Amino acid sequence: MTATPVEARSRYSAPAAGCAADVLLKLARTGTALSVGQLAASTGSTKSLVYRVLAELERRRYVTRLDDGAYSLGLATVELGGAFAVQMPLMSSVRRVCRWLADFTEETVNLGILQEDHVLYLMREEGGRSVYALSFVGKLLPANAVALGKALLATLAPERVPEIFADQLSAEGQLASLTESTITSLEELAEDLDRVRVRGYAEELGEAVAGRCCVAVTVPFDAVSQTTVGIGVSMDAVRHDELRGVVLDGLRDARDQITREVNGRAAIGEEPSRTELMIGGMTQW
Repeated sequence: MTATPVEARSRYSAPAAGCAADVLLKLARTGTALSVGQLAASTGSTKSLVYRVLAELERRRYVTRLDDGAYSLGLATVELGGAFAVQMPLMSSVRRVCRWLADFTEETVNLGILQEDHVLYLMREEGGRSVYALSFVGKLLPANAVALGKALLATLAPERVPEIFADQLSAEGQLASLTESTITSLEELAEDLDRVRVRGYAEELGEAVAGRCCVAVTVPFDAVSQTTVGIGVSMDAVRHDELRGVVLDGLRDARDQITREVNGRAAIGEEPSRTELMIGGMTQW
């Protein structure tokens, strides 16, 4: 007698493998560490099965057990994500846009996202005139000190900004400073962000590195998680005045290219996620 499709699936099913896949996806989509109980409840598996699966995944570095007993994604998932990102049309397209902008301006192009009161740099492309810079892929820099950060902060409601910097102000009494030109006052930052909202771009004038300037704009990337990316061009201060108009033209063109790509994917149900964006950047690490 020939087995029915349901019987065949049941015969060849592997509950542990299915549980492992569910656990990894849950950790990836949640973005926070979860306990055995939380993972069992959200995946529909028993605590016993989830515990055994986590033990195997931990041995293979797919998950990491934290001091409080919760689990987060491990380093091996970066390898998988990087392999996937290589074949990812959208991220390849974003990287091509950044590469085009670096060639167009001959300067350094960075792409990043807001991580609390810092900017996480996800991509970097160098132009013919690029020099050593403070930013690199995987680097976190104070959002108040860099153009990318100010561009991203300006997309938030004004009342959110003090909340973001509350812990820093409580501990240090001022915002983080990288140079003598860095804005360290919340009031000054608020005024600068108002200017960013009016003109549609942010500038950094020797605030992160003395003698270096940067211009940045933002691009909506994921409507579901409300993720916005910042894209900026940094250059020597001596070139800033003569190059500023060209850089702004290039940034707006790059923003429009990425927006069209993101909107096109969303129209066919393939809207990119924050996780996809971050994994795409990690391939440069």
